[in-house]
Amino acid sequence: MMNEGMDKLGQEIDRLDSVAQALSMPLPDSLHVQALRETLPALVAALKAAFVPIAGSNPWE
Repeated sequence: MMNEGMDKLGQEIDRLDSVAQALSMPLPDSLHVQALRETLPALVAALKAAFVPIAGSNPWE
């Protein structure tokens, strides 16, 4: 059975997968880079926020 933390982590992994899939779209590299710059910081923060309750500690502090 999945708890809330694992569910949240799974959602963020799905989001990361969507970002990776978007890289295959035929767009100029500059648009891909811009999108990654806008998307990745929030995605990393969300993944860390989902990981910490599961792990019981924050290895990034």
